[in-house]
Order: sequence, then C-alpha cells, then structure tokens
Amino acid sequence: MNTLDANRREFLKTSGTALAGAAVLPGFLDGIVRKASGPVPLADTATQIISDCAWCGSACGMKATVSGGVLTFVEGLPEDIQGGGKMCAKGKAATGYLYDPDRLKYPMKRTNPVKGVGVDAGWVRITWDEALDLATAKLKETIEKNGRDSVMILGLASPDVWARFQNCIGTSNRFDHWDECFLANRVVSANVIGGFVWGHDFANAKYIVTFGWDVVGKAKVVWARAVTDAKKKGAKIVSFNPYKAAGTSVVADEAISIRPGSDLAVVNAMIHVILAENLYDKAFVEGLTNFPQYETEIRAHFAPYTPEWAEALSDVPAETITRIAREFATNGPAIAPIHKKTPSANYANGSETTFAITILNVLAGTIDRPGGRFFPRTHTIPGIDAIVPPPAYPAKSGVDIVGRHRHPFLKAVGSGMFSCLADGLRKNPGKIQMGIITRYSTMAFPNPPEVEAELKKIPFTVVCDIFPNEIIELADVVLPSALYLEVSDLVARDHHAPYKMTVVRQPVVPPQFETKPLGSILLAWGLKAFPEYWKNPDGTPINMGYVLDEKTKRAGLGANFAEMKAKGFVKEVAPFVPRTSFPTASGKINIYVKAFADAGFEPLPTWKQKRDVPSSQYPFYLLTIIPPMHIRNTTENNRITNEIKGTNEVFINVQTARGLGISEGDTIKVRSRVGEIQVPARLTEAIRPDCVLVPHGFGHQSRLMTAAYGKGAKDAILVPGQSMDDILARKDVGGAACIMDAVVSIAKI
Repeated sequence: MNTLDANRREFLKTSGTALAGAAVLPGFLDGIVRKASGPVPLADTATQIISDCAWCGSACGMKATVSGGVLTFVEGLPEDIQGGGKMCAKGKAATGYLYDPDRLKYPMKRTNPVKGVGVDAGWVRITWDEALDLATAKLKETIEKNGRDSVMILGLASPDVWARFQNCIGTSNRFDHWDECFLANRVVSANVIGGFVWGHDFANAKYIVTFGWDVVGKAKVVWARAVTDAKKKGAKIVSFNPYKAAGTSVVADEAISIRPGSDLAVVNAMIHVILAENLYDKAFVEGLTNFPQYETEIRAHFAPYTPEWAEALSDVPAETITRIAREFATNGPAIAPIHKKTPSANYANGSETTFAITILNVLAGTIDRPGGRFFPRTHTIPGIDAIVPPPAYPAKSGVDIVGRHRHPFLKAVGSGMFSCLADGLRKNPGKIQMGIITRYSTMAFPNPPEVEAELKKIPFTVVCDIFPNEIIELADVVLPSALYLEVSDLVARDHHAPYKMTVVRQPVVPPQFETKPLGSILLAWGLKAFPEYWKNPDGTPINMGYVLDEKTKRAGLGANFAEMKAKGFVKEVAPFVPRTSFPTASGKINIYVKAFADAGFEPLPTWKQKRDVPSSQYPFYLLTIIPPMHIRNTTENNRITNEIKGTNEVFINVQTARGLGISEGDTIKVRSRVGEIQVPARLTEAIRPDCVLVPHGFGHQSRLMTAAYGKGAKDAILVPGQSMDDILARKDVGGAACIMDAVVSIAKI
C-alpha cells in the first residue's frame, strides 16, 4: 500500500519555486495545509493520467492520480519544461476545485424577478432540455425583435467552438477582460515587432529589468524557476516596484522603490542614455529595424527625456537610471519583460510604457534572440471551422455600445473593454436585451457595483459557469460547466515555447453531477438555435470526438485523439533559430510606428501622467496584487487555497501608520473617488510611505460560495471605470484599463 502524507512539507516541495514570492506575505505559512490525522491511503490499483493544469496560460503538464474513480493527487510532469515536475499552489489544489461542494451542479432558472447581488433568485432545478429550450427561445426572440446587436456576450473569443457560437449570433457587442490584462501590450507589440509574444528566455539572460511585473511572485513555475536559475548563473536582476516585498524584488540584486505610474519616465530616460551614448546593438537595430529610416526623429524625440527629468517624476536618482541603462545595454543578453496585468501597463500611460519597454528590448537586440523576448514555436491546431466549414455567418455591424469601433486599433483587435462596459450600458439604455456570460465574475470589473447596477437591467441573461460567483445572481438561466479536469482538448503551448509543445487535456474523472463541457453545451444549444451551423453536410450533428481526432491528425500529433491521450505530451525539441525578419509589412521592427502617426496617435512613446494623482483628499497611491496561490477572483472558494490565504488587508508603511495613529490589525476605511472598503491594517517597511496595497480577489458577496463569502473586501470597488471618450482624449493607442490607476485616503475606524 502506497501512502501520501498530505502535510505542508509535501505541498511546498511539489509546488516549486513559484511559492517563493508568496512566502513574503505575512502569515503565509500559517496553516498552509492542515496536516491530515493520518496518512491518506493510495490503493495499489491507483492509475496516473497525464493532462494539464488550466489555471493560467502556462498549461503545465501534470500527472493526476485517480483511485477508485476519485482524484487524490496531482503532480507536475517532469518532462515538461513548463513546470519541470513542479506545480504552483493553484495547480496543486486541484482536488479543491473538483470536489468543491458549492460547484454549480445542474441547470437552474430564476423564479424571483428581482435581480441583484445578495438577492435570493429563488433558483429551481430544471433539465438540460428545459434550460436550452428556454435559452433558445429567448435568443431567437431577441434577435428577431431587436436585432443581433441586442445580444451581449461577456466571454473570450476562444475556444474555437465558442467562437463559432458567437459568430452564429453575429453581435458586435462581445467584451472580455483583455484591456485589464494585456490589450495595450498586444496592440503595441503587433505594430512594433509584428506580433504578441509570451516567450521570455530568462534562463539565458544576463541582465533582467522588471517594471512592476512580479515574475517570481506571480507563480508561473517556468518563469519563476528561470529567473532564479539565471540569478544562480550570475545574471543581475533589477526590480522597479513600489512594493519591495514582491517576489521579484525579494530576489533582485537591486529593488528600486519607484513612484507608481512613473515607469514610463524611467524607461524613456534609459532609452535616452542608450541612444546618446550609442550603446544599442548596432547590427540588430540598424539591420532589422526602421531606425535608419527614422533616426533623426527617434533621437530628437528621446533627447528631452534625460535621467534628471525622470528623477523628478519617479524618485529614482538620475545616476541610478544612467547606470542601469548602461549596464542593460552592455551586459547582454538583456531583457525587460512585459506580461499580462503588468502594473506599469495598467495606468493611463500604460500603452506608452509598454511601447517604451518594447523599444528598450529592441535596442538591446534581444527580440527573438536567446536571453530575450521570443516568438513562440507552436503546433498549428486547426479550429472547428476548418474541420467542419460552416455556412456564411451573419454580417456584423461593427458598432458596439462602448465605442470600440471609434478607435482604429481597438476595433482591429475586437476584444477587451470591460473597463468601459458600465459606461457603454449606461449610455445605451435598453439596447442590450439579452446577455450571455461565461466564466466571469462582476469582481473582474472596475467598480463592480456600477457594473452590477447596469447588468441587472438586462431583461434576460444566461450564465455558463463552474462556480456560483456574483454574476450568477444576475442570471435568469444558469448552465453548469465542467472543470478542466473533466474535459478533452489539445493545448498548444505559447507562453514559453522555444520549440513545439502540445499537452493533452483529458478527463481524469467524468464530469461531476450534471455538468457538461463547454463544447458539449454549445453544440447542444447550437443545434437548437442555429442547427445549420452545427451539422455536417449530410445533416447529422457535428461529432466533437471526430473534431478532436481531426485536430490531432492535422496538427501531426497522432493518428487520432486516443493516441494523443496515451502519449499525454508531445514535444519536438529543436535548436532555436532566431528570426531574420519580422511579421510586419516591411519585415522589419518598427521603432517609429508610422501607422500610429497616420491614425492620430504618437509614433514614439511620449510622456503622459497617470490618470489619478494624490491630492489632499486622496493622498495615497493604491497598489494591488493577486496573491500567487490565487488567480483573478476564481479560486478563493477552494478550501485549500482559501486556507493558505482566505482574506485580504491593507498594507501600510509603518511610518505612515504611526503618523495616522494606526496600529497592526486596526480596521481601516480605504476610500477613493468611487467607493470605499473596510479591511484590517498590516504594517510593513516594504511599501512606500505614499502607497497602500490591497490584494485582489477577496470580498465575495455570493452566499452560494460558502468558503469565500464575506471574507475580505473588493479592492475593485476603489477603482474607477472609464469610457471610450477617456481613452480617445488621452490618445491611448492600446486602451489601457487603468485598473492600477487610483488614489485613496485611509482612516482608522
């Protein structure tokens, strides 16, 4: 008989380096995993199934141990470079999601017409046919009476089966969280280097400079391990962050406490030094970019951005900026990474900051080079439309309620704009007559009460989700979706893919209760609502098993999906061959972006102030982080991760607290121009005196989430939303959501 001793030592050991950033949180190890009363037996007949973890884009390979039809343990897949046999706390806590007693278990419909967070919906259980018939009738009626744009979708444009369903509806009112995450980066990268890249070769870098992105503390195992490995090999790490307890700042050689929202000033000043002293990689810059064509404009643009100028805005000494710029340019390969939710990219000047950081990497000559940012090498997996071609989709108007169509670059991407949703709904009363929402909570928006007030006005809403978060309480019909541990798919790597890698996603146990995979739900709903799009040419329904077989075969991963399930993981290790041209119109990198200038935006990163600045009424910058054992606002109800960290607090500088008469544990009112919360005080030397920090993801108000309900407060209540007018007025090319851009007051209650 094998045994698994479920104690904290095993949990930490198998969670790898990615927990390092969490260890600096006060009380982190207090009760991380309560020790079992005795060893948990694993039957000799236990089987191990290879699949992947779906909690972040890394999609780390894992081995799931199943005994008697019950998932008992997950561990990393050693042959997978993403995790290298390790998993972060989110991934290790898989059983906590799968067996969460609060999971949505069966379809339901509302009986109480009064909607609102905290209002009892009077849910009654219904069958799948009843749920889909009701949803179909409302969808058809809404389109017929009010047009396709009267349907609003809150959900990503993926996976492919979900995109097909959205295209059947034909609405232009589809929104997601991209503007809060990486939209600015995506727009900038597409126009500068020709595409958005997830790859960061930290392991081979000799100099790493981060601006707000906590590479180590964000708990992506591959990057956390790569950064620490690079440090062991002698790489220098510099972290610009106003919160010095961030994981990357903890391991950095230099942790620089920068003024929030001033990263752009420092980066532009670094570029100034590198250009003025001609320290850039001449072969790369002069041979692979448009620098020779626009050298005069580029040098003139950055000339005023001196280190002395930047010091006044950032509180970083001019000599420090100059020294780091020289070190960055002369100790390559050097990298300044950008990623999702990078704080420096989530201010009103975030697009400009992302633009400047991208140019910094270009000047170092490390775009798609060892030790730098690189384009992913991936398997090409065809979508469902390539395998079963649909009839022509209905034409879309291209006009949406938030005004994305007014912005040429946001219109081209066609995603994001959660930050503008409340404004769009408020300015278009009655326009949206039906909502379809997948796997989002209202906590995903700035100023959730404002969004909730608008969403509850929608006459009919269908929500497809796994857990009963706040948005469920605004729904009329609920469709329970299966968890990643219960579904089938192929996941081609793009987050860290120096060579082609694809991992299988397969059920480790059958779907629990009456839940169904999202693809199965959409197929069944599609056959009722849009049958012509969900049938084969011979009139038979599309078979998702056949689609998976064809994906596997056409991607060169195996003869069929069953073969891929048996393999579990396919990688094609090959030498990394750097690009000699880039996917832009000219084949060269655009340091000067003429397309931006032609559309009325700045062709080079230009200094702009952040949106909200401290005042006598609101004297403190608000910072926020996502604790590494959680992701966004979706994992707090997991009993395991909730025990590690189940609530939040406000971190205040010790000297600031003393001046205000605040002691450890005091209840503090944190107030911004749009809302206020109450949280306990945690005093620390690790934060600037003019900043306070409130971790994100807590303060759930759905009573159906019994582990997370009522614990902590929503930091998002403090964050103002915005409008497309705001974005256009500041000439923001990437539409940054400004979710880090708030100032607050604090007072002891």
